[in-house]
Amino acid sequence: MVSGTEDAASEGLSRPSGGAMPLRVVTAAAIFDGHDAAIGIFRRILQSQGCEVIHLGHDRGAEEVARAAIQEDAHAIAITSYQGGAVEMFTHTKEILEEAGFGHVFLFGGGGGTILPHEIEHLRDKGIARIYSPDDGREMGLVGMVQDAMEEARRIDLLDADRLETIDGPVTAADHGAVSRLLTLAENADEGTFAAALKRARSTQADEVSPVVGVTGTGGAGKSSLMDELMLRIQRDNPGKRVALLATDPTRKRTGGALLGDRIRMNSLTDEHLFMRSFASRDSGREIADCVGRAIEVCKAVGFDLVLVETSGIGQGDDAITEVADVSLYVTTREYGAPSQLEKLEMLDAADIIVLNKFDRPGAEDALSEIRKQFKRNREAWDADADTLPVVPTIASQFADAGVDQLWARLSGVLSKRFDSSFVASDPKLGSDGLPYRSPPIPPERQGYLAEVAAAVRGYHSSSEGASSKVRLVQQLEAASAQMHESGKEDAAADLDEEAAKTRSEVPDATWQALADFDALAKSYRSGTTSYTVRGKEIPVETTTRTLSGLDVPRVALPDTEDWGERLGWINKENAPGLFPFTGGVFPFRREDELPVRMFAGEGSAERTNKRYKFLSEGQPFNRLSVAFDSPSLYGHDPIEQLDIFGKVCESGVSISTVDEMDRLFEGFDLCASNTSVSKTINGNYWWHLAAFFTVAIRQQARKFVEERGRAPTDDELSEIKSKTLSTVRGTVQADQLKEAMGQNTLVFNLDTALRMMADVAEYYVDNNVRNHYFVSISGYHIDEAGANPISQAALTLSNGLTYVELFKARGLDPHKFLRNFSWFFSNGMDPEYAVIGRVCRRIWAIAMRDLYGVGERGQKLKYHIQGSGRSLHSQEFTWNDYRTTLQALYALADNANSLHTNSRDEAFGTPTEDTVRDAVAIQLILSKEYGWLQNENPLQGSYIAGWLTDNVEEQVLRI
Repeated sequence: MVSGTEDAASEGLSRPSGGAMPLRVVTAAAIFDGHDAAIGIFRRILQSQGCEVIHLGHDRGAEEVARAAIQEDAHAIAITSYQGGAVEMFTHTKEILEEAGFGHVFLFGGGGGTILPHEIEHLRDKGIARIYSPDDGREMGLVGMVQDAMEEARRIDLLDADRLETIDGPVTAADHGAVSRLLTLAENADEGTFAAALKRARSTQADEVSPVVGVTGTGGAGKSSLMDELMLRIQRDNPGKRVALLATDPTRKRTGGALLGDRIRMNSLTDEHLFMRSFASRDSGREIADCVGRAIEVCKAVGFDLVLVETSGIGQGDDAITEVADVSLYVTTREYGAPSQLEKLEMLDAADIIVLNKFDRPGAEDALSEIRKQFKRNREAWDADADTLPVVPTIASQFADAGVDQLWARLSGVLSKRFDSSFVASDPKLGSDGLPYRSPPIPPERQGYLAEVAAAVRGYHSSSEGASSKVRLVQQLEAASAQMHESGKEDAAADLDEEAAKTRSEVPDATWQALADFDALAKSYRSGTTSYTVRGKEIPVETTTRTLSGLDVPRVALPDTEDWGERLGWINKENAPGLFPFTGGVFPFRREDELPVRMFAGEGSAERTNKRYKFLSEGQPFNRLSVAFDSPSLYGHDPIEQLDIFGKVCESGVSISTVDEMDRLFEGFDLCASNTSVSKTINGNYWWHLAAFFTVAIRQQARKFVEERGRAPTDDELSEIKSKTLSTVRGTVQADQLKEAMGQNTLVFNLDTALRMMADVAEYYVDNNVRNHYFVSISGYHIDEAGANPISQAALTLSNGLTYVELFKARGLDPHKFLRNFSWFFSNGMDPEYAVIGRVCRRIWAIAMRDLYGVGERGQKLKYHIQGSGRSLHSQEFTWNDYRTTLQALYALADNANSLHTNSRDEAFGTPTEDTVRDAVAIQLILSKEYGWLQNENPLQGSYIAGWLTDNVEEQVLRI
């Protein structure tokens, strides 16, 4: 299998222009790992070095990776692992390969500093994998590491004589390893070698008339997604049928490399009856590789019941698929140009079925009509009913799409008619119009909502500036009039009085009231005591803090100016904390009974994490807990003993897979206590964990009832306990599906389904009066971690929040009711823009909600949690991280963040220790209790640089 020289391959090898068989490499990010940036970089480098790369994407388990390597007959596998469990992932992958007779496949990968030196040595010494460390990266560079791995992989000869001799008898479609080796011969061996091997391998179960269905179409039409959906339906309706998919992708002429990317779409391949092989076009220069004919021979010889052949993207005059397929499908979308372009498409003449995919796109219904008309012209089927034409609209990206059901029904009908095949299909459940169900999450007439928000904010500022100019003019006219009166110039004074009255009348009464309210507020704050109301409860506060020197520092400082215009400008752009547009904060004063401390914790079992929570809460009059879940929990997987999964259990988070574990996690904490709040950092699988959390909260109150009353509650009493619990329990769950799609990759369901489920939860909150728990924490933190700067983080996070508003409104929910359950999460950092990220977002949100959506005050308030940037944590000189964290915490507290996590200095490596967590909490305590500047609660207001940053960052956000 392994040769020490380049020329040890079989003499029959048909070599590409580079002289050697291109290396075939499977690339993936490890299971439960959404960090796909690194593997994306490496697969591009591999392609540039002439490799044919079968890319699987992120969150791929050992079994899936090994299956791909076996079916694709790869030389090597590259895996990145940044979430722990690397030893188990590589080890299990190697075990599966060796058991299948593919132990020769070279494994390599990396994980930055998350794979420790002793783990790297273990994997190397055991002959499992070559792991590249950060030191290797510094010494060799990215390209150097790839070339080093390629040099090792080139020692593997896929056409080794000993390997070919393993094909010494009949091969069945169930033997994926043998089929894969035969396909390698089909792609690379000379005719004699291939024919001899195929003769030996021919199965007694072979059916030489196994139908071949070809699928072709323009690039980006969704052919691979459609194939995946078709294969799912074939197995649904015909369990046990064996289907092979042969897919071609283009080879890049300059480098000889290729991205064989169709497999990333294939969720159906977990079924052992399905097989897929990817080919690069190499020197064929066409949409199908030269070896596809041979590959079809192999699939028929080993007994596949159906062979699917997918081409790469084609042009208008291409129809090569008809040379190898018995039945041809042409897949297109509405983006074909003018209707006259349809007359140029060769496949409209040649295809047996035409598929209009992505039918949910605007203009798709018109495109369907145009294609049907052109089909009639081409086939001269003038009298045919449109519904009977073989033109099928589909939405392959949609779960359980009726259009794909209809396509499979038509295709199975063609197969039965032409080949007397035994394939059956379920009846499609189309809409009343005979078309697939399509309901855009946001109605077409609301597609411009982001532009409307930008216009609303700019319009607000323009109107505010105009109002400021007018009130300043009134003040100036009245002052001039008073001077004229004093000088005895009554005629001039009368003219000025008349002009002042006219200008005053042009200013809305609400503006004058705002100025009067400001005067009353200033007087109240200067008095030393005041009060404000939260949900009907009046809260008295002292408005100053006395220093050791005896100075009374105002908790909220207001501008000291006599200029009405300047004062009104400040009211409209800034205003006091707790007042629209909430630039300075959403509450008039900070809570004195509860600091914004919220520390992220979770490691190991529920009991171990519970112990950490008690440590964090010790000595505090409040419990602000934040749950970090382990990877299997985040991805909705049971913590089983399968090695690659087991390696992630309890790693960097707590393992919670039952309601009882959730109960033990919060043992000793009353989840309905007014001083207890719990944040749950989970997204893709949050529905189950949220339900489990509520169940535990209800359980606690039911147990309390039994303890107090000495009996179990009746059904009515239990219903009352549930209702009261849901309206009382405090906290949030992250649950931001749009952010997952943008930056973190832990979606469990496709995005459309996930968004509909979010709306289900929102509706449940509204119906059950869940008042104090947030069903989403709209998160910029992970967008920042994925590479956004502070401005793009703010813009994308706000756009996600606005999208949720539109989604839930389209669902029929009332914004006045669901917006109270919105919360936000931003990343902090050292750049100057981070100093104002909260105030910018608060102002934009408030203006949009009031002026565009007509929402009341509670919905206008953007309440956010912020965390120190993970990107600013350094593994070298890691003790310095505390200094960075302190400065970032100062940004957050000065900006009136509602909740704050200060990173521990060792979070650059993993879950922090008790000592470093204690120090991180101390940073907040010292700033909140000892740092004198923060005795004032609006220190940024009135700062020229803070004002300049706020205005300019806001404008940049609106432009994005």
